[in-house]
Order: sequence, then C-alpha cells, then structure tokens
Amino acid sequence: TIQATTEVITWSLDRTTFKTIMEKSAKGSNDKNRAFLDQVPILESLSDMEKMQLADALKSTTYAAGDVIIKEGDDGAEFFIVEAGEVVCTKTKEGVETEVSALLGTGSYFGELALLNDDKRQANVKAASETVTCLTVDRATFKRVLGPLENIMKDTKYVDKA
Repeated sequence: TIQATTEVITWSLDRTTFKTIMEKSAKGSNDKNRAFLDQVPILESLSDMEKMQLADALKSTTYAAGDVIIKEGDDGAEFFIVEAGEVVCTKTKEGVETEVSALLGTGSYFGELALLNDDKRQANVKAASETVTCLTVDRATFKRVLGPLENIMKDTKYVDKA
C-alpha cells in the first residue's frame, strides 16, 4: 500500500498497455543495437541470427571523462564495444601509467583478452572524451555468441596465443 503525504496526481496503465510499451521500447533498442553491430568490422563474419542474439544481450553504459571502465589486474566479466566517444588504454609499469594504443573510438572494442584467455585484465581503459557510451555483453554470452570470432581475434594478434 502506498499512502500520499501531500496532494498528488497519479497515472495508471493497464497490464496490456504497459506490456506493449515495454515490448516496443525493447524492440527499438534492439533494432538500434542491431544496426550499430552491422557497422563494427570485427563482427562482420557473424550471421544475422548471431548479431540478433548479441543485440538482445547488449547493455548500454555511459561514462564521464576520466572514468575508469576497466582496471588492469581485475577479473574480466564483460566485453565492451565503444558506441560513442573515445577511450584510452594504459598499462602501469613501475608505478607509471603509459598509453599502450591509439585512442579507441566508435566501433572499437576491448575487454576480450581476459575473456578469451581466462585471464586478468591486461590494461586500464578510461573514458577519454567528455562522455563515452559502451555496449557491454557478459562473459557467458560473449563465449556463446562471439566464440566463432576467437580465431579471427587471434589472427589479428589481439589475443595472447601463448
């Protein structure tokens, strides 16, 4: 039971209307994610069904400039695709943080090494632009849907072959 302590105006939706709104919202988000995935070069070899499964599983997270997205040495639980903005990758050597790649922008990805190699995070990744939006997918979905990309990632030397 909810009890108002001041005068209020309330709105209500019946179950069917609420369900319809939620389904349309989810479909719109999935359609947007699906269209975006078509623009990510590393994903071009995935089938339409695999891209739809991936689009369904993606979660969007926004970061502010300087926010740490992943930290070197942490356990890896997610794969990231930059939807908007830029990130910088660094490694800490003898207490000094050093950039280890060019800025990564829209369509770039990171976080795959820890998932593919069952290892700790190998670098820090921070938001470099005013805002960064990343699409993320958890380890289980990454392994199931993106498993076919493992050899492609290894061939492009993104994965430690040892």
